[in-house]
Amino acid sequence: LQRCGEASMDERTGWEAWTSVGETKADELATCLYREAEKAGFKIRKDMTDGDPDKEAHFYILKHTKCPAVLTENLFQDNREDVAYLLSKTGKKTIVGLHVNGILNFIKDN
Repeated sequence: LQRCGEASMDERTGWEAWTSVGETKADELATCLYREAEKAGFKIRKDMTDGDPDKEAHFYILKHTKCPAVLTENLFQDNREDVAYLLSKTGKKTIVGLHVNGILNFIKDN
């Protein structure tokens, strides 16, 4: 049963990435990371309104860098299943692997 104002379980899990507003190299990096997250089988949370899957915001940490900056949200810690997975050896290996492979693919493509 869902209470008023409470997110459903479907809204409290998944993988997403954020970049700064506008088109930058970070969009390409985020797309590489999204591909790897999809391969890993995560529920993907994206915003395709500008043609790429990343979400965009004016986060200081994303805007004020000299390199492509992507903020990833790797599942959510407000449900037991995600926490258990994130704490597991498999979960840690999968999260690290998708980031390493995504970054390597970005470097290879650029």
